[in-house]
Amino acid sequence: MKTTYKLLCVFSAAVLLSACQSTAQDNAQQASKQEATSAQADNPFIISQPKKSASKYPEFVHSGDILPIREITTLEGKTINLQQVGKKKLVILFASWCSDSNRLLKALNNSPLLADDTIEVIAIAREENKATVKAWQQAHNIKTPLAVDIDRAIYKKFAGGGIPRIITVGENNKIIKMNLAEGNEQLSQIVW
Repeated sequence: MKTTYKLLCVFSAAVLLSACQSTAQDNAQQASKQEATSAQADNPFIISQPKKSASKYPEFVHSGDILPIREITTLEGKTINLQQVGKKKLVILFASWCSDSNRLLKALNNSPLLADDTIEVIAIAREENKATVKAWQQAHNIKTPLAVDIDRAIYKKFAGGGIPRIITVGENNKIIKMNLAEGNEQLSQIVW
């Protein structure tokens, strides 16, 4: 009985101490978030800190943020200026091995978006090389301009995980919406 009582006391003390530690960490994290929010309010060019959202992965850009990439070169060597004012942009972050990415890009092939001259469309393959993506593009007859992000340098400006991502950008180069486009009816997630 004494052993059970001692174990119960030790366990209770451990729970209380861990709660105190969590509270201290939570307070430090809250103070850090407030400082970051204050700094961002002073400088609109700071990329947003991750916010809690409906997404299961951290997201680093949000509606109203400036698109964090200026230009990108397609597999064909064409440089696309993603800071061009007066043109909407549709940026897709994908992987050729991902079934949701395949479904999205095939649906995009059959949509009027690729023929719309007021929209710049680019799909960027995450952590894949040009040869792999080019072979995939040809095998699946993908018409969307493609680029590669070999080391995830571009992707990590947007999110901590999850593909495909659809990012709509207004004519003023501000992000309208970023969606994790898993499942069906992915094009319905494109919001202008």
